[in-house]
Amino acid sequence: MTNTDILLEDLEDVLDDASSIPLSKKCAVDVDKIKTIIEDIRLNTPQETKQAKAIVDSRNTILEEAKREAADIIKKAQEEARELVARDEITKTAQAEATEILAQANEQGKQFIQESQNQASEILNNATAQANEMVTSAQNKSREMLTAVNNYADDTLLSIDDALYKALTDVRRIRDGISNAQRKG
Repeated sequence: MTNTDILLEDLEDVLDDASSIPLSKKCAVDVDKIKTIIEDIRLNTPQETKQAKAIVDSRNTILEEAKREAADIIKKAQEEARELVARDEITKTAQAEATEILAQANEQGKQFIQESQNQASEILNNATAQANEMVTSAQNKSREMLTAVNNYADDTLLSIDDALYKALTDVRRIRDGISNAQRKG
């Protein structure tokens, strides 16, 4: 599980722990906690990008190792071919065997390099896709949470505005009643 996933779960926990406002469907959340978690998500996104880069670097290391191993195989094959020629009195047979060994070694080296490149490309593609999915998911979750927080703040302000308006109306009505009572009395 990535740091971003953990932070998103923390954000969901903050929303789940929100206390409800009496006589409404609204909840009070700790806006500072939500802002802190969103900031942490933003800070962790580059970390996940670094992890994807490490995978790319690993791919390059695998390719270099494959090239070195292929060169070693070719070198050993050439040495074996030379030894066969030097030891054997039948030079043609030794040369044919050496050529065959060298060709096989070259073919094996090419296959090994190709397989390593394919494997490294697959790892890179998977890692890139996974990193992109994680970043997209984190961005979407972050946008959703920000929208929810903004909507909640707007609803809370409207509710407060309505309550203040009602209270002000009640105060004016009471004041008018007192004024009317004083005029009569």
